[in-house]
Amino acid sequence: MASSFVRPYDKSRDFTDGLHVFLTTIDKGLDWEPARTVGSYLWYKAYVSLAPDTCFVLDDGDGRVVGYCIGAADTTAFAQRWRDVFTPVVDPNLVPKPDVRSDNPLMERDDIKGFRNAVYNANCSMLQPWPQTLQQYPAHLHIDILPEYQRKGYGSLMINAFLEAVEGRGAKGVHLDMVQHNVTGRAFYEKIGFKICPEVLDGGASGQTGVNGIVVTLVKSIE
Repeated sequence: MASSFVRPYDKSRDFTDGLHVFLTTIDKGLDWEPARTVGSYLWYKAYVSLAPDTCFVLDDGDGRVVGYCIGAADTTAFAQRWRDVFTPVVDPNLVPKPDVRSDNPLMERDDIKGFRNAVYNANCSMLQPWPQTLQQYPAHLHIDILPEYQRKGYGSLMINAFLEAVEGRGAKGVHLDMVQHNVTGRAFYEKIGFKICPEVLDGGASGQTGVNGIVVTLVKSIE
C-alpha cells in the first residue's frame, strides 16, 4: 500500500468515501437515525457541494478517502450561497422542512428540529450572530479522520492546507465549533494555535466566553 497523503477534494470521486468518514466518526451522541442523515447535510454535504475548492482529503495512497478537512473562507458569503443554492436541493423526504411535522417522532425531537432548521437556514457557525467577531475569523472548518489514521500528524497537514487556501482567498482568521466533551480534540486544536473565542456567546449563562450550550467555539488568526 502506498503512503497516505493530503490532496484537494475531487468532486468526481470523493463524495461517497468522505460521507463514510463522516458517518464513521460522528459523535456517539448523534450516532442514530435520523441524526446521522440530517447531520450529513449540515456538516458534510453542504461543504463539498458549495466549497470544494477549500476542501481537502486524506488519501490512503490507493485513492480512498480516510479523512477530510472541509470548510469555507467566508462564512457569511458561504451561508448566503447555501440558502440560494443548497437549500433548494435538500431532499425534504430525508430532511423535512422545519415547519413540516414529520410522522417520525424522532424527527420532532428538539435537537433534530434544531438541526433541520439549521439545514434549511444555513446556520453553519456559532459566530453568525456576532458579525464583528466573524469579521476577525471569517473562515470556518470541520475535520474528521478515521480512527486508524488519527494521531499520525495528518490532521495538522490537512488544516495547514485549508488555512493556506482560505488565506489565499483573503481570510485572516478561522474558527470552528466543537462539542465541549471532546477534550482530546480540543487539546489538538490548542496545540496548533486555536484558542477559546473571546466573545460571550450565551448571554453569560455559562459564565464563560466561547461557550453556548454543549458547543465551544475556538478561533485562530492566520499569519
